[in-house]
Amino acid sequence: MEKNVALPIGVTDFREIRETDCYYIDKTRIISTLVRDRSKSILFTRPRRFGKTTFQSMLSAFFDIREDSRDIFSGLSIMSDKEAEENWMNRYPVIYLTFKDVDGLTFSSALSKLKRSIKELFKSYKMLADGSLADEEAAFMRLAAGTASLDEMMESLRMLANILFEHYKKKVIILIDEYDVPLDKAEKNGYYNEMLSVIRAMLLSVLKDCPYTEKGILTGCLRILKESLFTGLNNLSVHSVTGDEYADAFGFTEAEVAKILKDAELEDKTDIIQDWYDGYNIGKEHIYTPWDVISYVNRLQINRDAEPENYWANSSGNDVILRLIEITGGGVRNDYSALIEGKAVSRRIIETLTYSNLYSSADNIWSLLLMTGYLTLAGKYHPRRETELKLPNEEMRDLFASLVDEWFTDKVGKSDRKALFEAIWNGNSEELSSIITSYLFNTISYYDYREDYYHAFLAGLLSGAGYEVKSNRETGTGRADVILFNTSTRSAAIFEVKRSKSEEEMGMDAEKALRQIDERSYGRDLQGYKHIICYGVAFYQKEALIKTEP
Repeated sequence: MEKNVALPIGVTDFREIRETDCYYIDKTRIISTLVRDRSKSILFTRPRRFGKTTFQSMLSAFFDIREDSRDIFSGLSIMSDKEAEENWMNRYPVIYLTFKDVDGLTFSSALSKLKRSIKELFKSYKMLADGSLADEEAAFMRLAAGTASLDEMMESLRMLANILFEHYKKKVIILIDEYDVPLDKAEKNGYYNEMLSVIRAMLLSVLKDCPYTEKGILTGCLRILKESLFTGLNNLSVHSVTGDEYADAFGFTEAEVAKILKDAELEDKTDIIQDWYDGYNIGKEHIYTPWDVISYVNRLQINRDAEPENYWANSSGNDVILRLIEITGGGVRNDYSALIEGKAVSRRIIETLTYSNLYSSADNIWSLLLMTGYLTLAGKYHPRRETELKLPNEEMRDLFASLVDEWFTDKVGKSDRKALFEAIWNGNSEELSSIITSYLFNTISYYDYREDYYHAFLAGLLSGAGYEVKSNRETGTGRADVILFNTSTRSAAIFEVKRSKSEEEMGMDAEKALRQIDERSYGRDLQGYKHIICYGVAFYQKEALIKTEP
């Protein structure tokens, strides 16, 4: 199938997108707002894959005095703003630095990557080192060569801002992309304090009372506690997922997605894309995840029948969800279940966090889930009391449910299931009902979300204990839900599962499941098995009732 639009798969740089004629959703109107924003320093926090890097590279291309960007901005909305074009376009020296690759298992390895990023920045301005920098010349050359000391790295941005100011006689625009990535990686690998001191020194040197800075614009996932990173920076304006301003600066709006689908001749896929990738409530806008929309539309252009995928799950470790799952108190279990079933939960949101205490409380974890895009606002944000949160879309529900399945399988695999299997092989349906109900009660359930939840739950409960487990195995004149095989004793247990509408109907449904096993001759073709026991299983919410043949 021929593609109608050339989507920027794997391309995040604005100039490259424009020069290679990739499809671009016009976000340049935001520049008009930015240049009139009186805030000296601005921080935008949005989830990953929301277009932050493309946004910053767009700003760099627009402001950078070394460039002539009229061609790549031609036809875009910013060009109708003549004041912004005349006074700001290619009128300012720019320091554009991304921290997205600054990570490592040790402080030393992360520092090496930071040094590499600074090296590339200084190399891009190497023409300024022409012998006129006096005492700063040697340090400049070491930074451009990647041999600078730690102290020189910490002062590097201020030094460069000073040099650019002296050279161009214009104040500098500072653009820092993914400012918090080094701190995230440092927290995970045990060198948080060391990295914090470096990043703090670098940023404050150009953002706090710096005479060479015109405006600083930072992007990241989290708003780090001011006292932790931005001490004394009183003029920082923050725009997060809970704010109204700049709501449509990142991600795709409904109108923007409609345009993509129209241009790609995929308007019939609107409902699917809305269900799977829409749902983020930022200000008054309903925002789609741009990476997911682009990825799925690209697949649809190849195969119109392609099913939606969970692109989020394939691009992150999803540690924060696993941390929440590990808090297995009853309240957390119930909230988690409610989210998967499409309901909202109320939690106090803390907007200012530090990476050193992200997981120190349930409130912090809920806040982190909101800031990083796993949850969204279900109503109005309340800074001093609880705020309603929900899963934004089908993609996140699928991810949460899948991670529960993984967690449950791992947890069950480590538990002692001796009593469970003794009850199965001894035909003790009463004891089996009690044991399975106990497992149900102590796990995170989502029985109102997926029809096959109980089926998957039972299969997961029986797996990984040395027995062979088959789901939907063809046998007799149909397919049995679950069959458990003990090859050493040549025994098999057949389970047929029913979901009851009420607790009162569980007994009748368990009997119906047993009759189905008999009527469809499940297990009669299991040659070589001497002992076959059949179970009719009825589930209702967190209750299990199991019956077997007398």
